[in-house]
Amino acid sequence: MHPDVSEWSTRLVALAEFDPPQAGWKAVVAARDQRDARVSRRWPSIVAAAVLAVAAGLGWWLQSAQRALAPATDPAELEMAPVAAEMRAENDRLERMLATLPERHAMRGSTAFTVAELEDRLALLDDRLSRVSLEPNAPERAEQLWRERVEVMHSLVQVRYANAAGTF
Repeated sequence: MHPDVSEWSTRLVALAEFDPPQAGWKAVVAARDQRDARVSRRWPSIVAAAVLAVAAGLGWWLQSAQRALAPATDPAELEMAPVAAEMRAENDRLERMLATLPERHAMRGSTAFTVAELEDRLALLDDRLSRVSLEPNAPERAEQLWRERVEVMHSLVQVRYANAAGTF
């Protein structure tokens, strides 16, 4: 026999005799049935809470999407629309200019650092622009962010152009 098995056999034989409890197996089955009944009573409330949470989240998401896509109706917002359109048009022009510049290959460390800083700043501004519609003063804030983005794009185009021309 395996040594571990014989050790367990010895231990089991050494146990004191005892009488099983009254209705032992029936008590175990009854306890299991009670537990199952409690769990089955909780499921409807858990499912209802989950459905409510999903519905609330979906409602919030639809409302924020509707606000973001709604046309401007506030007079101040309508006045700012041309400015924002100008900023977006300038941004598009600068994006096209960047696309025409050669890929950055060999670049001094300071130039590479400057380009990385400007690109990081653009990523931050893009993130803020994507969430600006949730702010209370969204039109003014969006215009300010677009102005900042165009300024950073101007700087990035200048640095990349100077690097392509070999002056940096």
